[in-house]
Amino acid sequence: MGQTAPSLSATVGGSVLIPCSLPVEPVRLKWFYWQEDQSKNILFHWDTNNPTQPMTDKYKNRCQAFEAEFSSGNISIRLDSVTVMEDQKTFWAYASFYDEQKKVSKQCEQCCKSKLQVSAPYQDLQLIVNNAADNATCTARGGYPQPRVSWTGLNKSSAAQLQDAETSLQEDPLNKTFSVTSSVSVKGLQDVTCDIYNPHTNESIKRTAEISGPGEGQQWNLHLGFGAAVGFLATALLLFCVCYHRHHRTKDRVEPEQEGL
Repeated sequence: MGQTAPSLSATVGGSVLIPCSLPVEPVRLKWFYWQEDQSKNILFHWDTNNPTQPMTDKYKNRCQAFEAEFSSGNISIRLDSVTVMEDQKTFWAYASFYDEQKKVSKQCEQCCKSKLQVSAPYQDLQLIVNNAADNATCTARGGYPQPRVSWTGLNKSSAAQLQDAETSLQEDPLNKTFSVTSSVSVKGLQDVTCDIYNPHTNESIKRTAEISGPGEGQQWNLHLGFGAAVGFLATALLLFCVCYHRHHRTKDRVEPEQEGL
């Protein structure tokens, strides 16, 4: 008589439908409730005589059923404002109802089962390269669960996975999501890629940055200075030639005039 629902994916702060359909219809519900596995925590409780039974504080005002669909055996509930505290939690449905076809009362213990897998996407990925120190640092925030961080570097011949990265996590004290910081050496590389992978959603966020070789800026300045010096000397030489030519032309005109005197 039981029915097992598939595992459900939920996002931190979002809503998730926890499904359950009783094995017969039409039915006349007497009561039903959803309970957290291996605890006495009640998510939602409905009774035809008292539909507003109190719930465990952490689920209070966070669950909603669909009363218009009770007669068809739908006792699904919607859980709102999902938190990381619900990750890997299993929930069971229990019900008592009257089978309108067979005209008998029935009870269903652990009618439906759902297990939640909660996640949150990592955001604000930043990648900063420090050319002077030959390292790169990657940061992201607001994700759940703990990520897998990997680095890839490209040198003159090929791309390779980078080892010996230093990675640290910081947990938000309120919503229990994580911020991640990871650093790695980029000596001898042309570019570097940081990959942050969420194992619950199988999604990655990546960023790539180019790396300036050591001394490239100084070499460029040296070449620029040398070019400027050559240009200056060429200009000076040209001016000298012009002045010299004008001087001799003036001298040639003056000497004949003096001879006439």
